[in-house]
Amino acid sequence: MIYGGNAKRGLAIPLDGIFIITHNNTMFEHRKHIRYKTIALARLPDIFEGETFLKSLSITGCSIEATVFIGLTQGVVYTIEIIPEAASKISKFEIHGEVRWIHIQEDSYEAGFMITASPPKKEFRRYVDYLAWRSSSVQ
Repeated sequence: MIYGGNAKRGLAIPLDGIFIITHNNTMFEHRKHIRYKTIALARLPDIFEGETFLKSLSITGCSIEATVFIGLTQGVVYTIEIIPEAASKISKFEIHGEVRWIHIQEDSYEAGFMITASPPKKEFRRYVDYLAWRSSSVQ
């Protein structure tokens, strides 16, 4: 789902189980699981060879951002390779996520994913725990 214009008018927009309330061009999300901001790199093997950034991550979803058009399709499951920042001391890992929304602007391409499968190794969960620790220690 591509969203945009209505978000600027202060409307409540339901997005597949996520209720987003907009006010003065700011979006507030009410989620069951907290999304943590991250500075990790993300790759979409076999789809896009350039760099994308993992903007946020939770145990149920994530969002990525790129400076070029990627051409993802809503409802399709993609493999996302996550390369955590070096300070986390966590190895890269892959997750599988279904595209739930896409937001295209002049200078950025963003997509939100619902995680459908995480790796059997513990890197994914360790990284979410690391982001939770980091966000609590910054405040």
